[in-house]
Amino acid sequence: MTTPDSIKYAHTPSATDNVWGVGLKDAKRQSKCTARLDVAQSVTGLILGIFLFCHMGFTGSVNFGKDLFANLIATSGGVWLDGADHAWMHVLFVGFIFLCVIIHMFCALRRFPTSYKKLHDLHSHVKLVHHEDTTLWYVQLITAFALFFLVFPHLMTMLTNPHGFDPNLIGVHTYHNGLLYTFIFLVCTELHGMIGLYRLAVKWDIFAKNPDSKIMDQRAATDRTGLRKGMLVVALLMIVGGSITMWTNYSIGADQVAKNAEAERYVVPAEANWYAPAK
Repeated sequence: MTTPDSIKYAHTPSATDNVWGVGLKDAKRQSKCTARLDVAQSVTGLILGIFLFCHMGFTGSVNFGKDLFANLIATSGGVWLDGADHAWMHVLFVGFIFLCVIIHMFCALRRFPTSYKKLHDLHSHVKLVHHEDTTLWYVQLITAFALFFLVFPHLMTMLTNPHGFDPNLIGVHTYHNGLLYTFIFLVCTELHGMIGLYRLAVKWDIFAKNPDSKIMDQRAATDRTGLRKGMLVVALLMIVGGSITMWTNYSIGADQVAKNAEAERYVVPAEANWYAPAK
């Protein structure tokens, strides 16, 4: 039995009613597919966001020397199993990240403006409301568009050339890509990822909200504000750390090119090799 229109439309909903979904029990039910896609986007976004921290630590090890980086690459390649590098392990891991990226992108495309007019309206809305979270979402939209062109070549290179995981070869690759391209890729990735983790926290309601005050504007000095500022600080630190790693790799690549040894792999000295055969 449905609620009669005379009752259903007798009350004009307030802002609190709208935000908290009062009266939705009478609304037409939407397909569960929308909710499932939203969950898939959130789960893959969380995986990719956590991966960014792991990736930063992994690649940043080169700043402490080629030996450490090479040993970590050997570890991820399963050298600890039988003393041999297993390229399929690199492919399997990169393939998993690639799959997460594709699922995340497919689910997120539902929210992209599909025409110039919609993009213009969105831009005008952001300028009008001057709301921090809306602005962050707009930045995430722009970085997502850039990453569409940047992330797939990066992942495809690793998928098709798993033997390219090497301090020297990665340095040469960075050198040929150039500092500008690598820096843009770095900034877009870290901003998109850190904003995404913050928005996940907001979406899945980890903040206590008061339905009777500031329901439409959560800019007060709350945990949410602190997390937003903290996220921006983390993003800045990730960009700074990534820039240092970028310069280290670029320098390694420049040195290899100068020596005319672009294809020369790095050999870890026996005394620094974690998996060197025992004498």
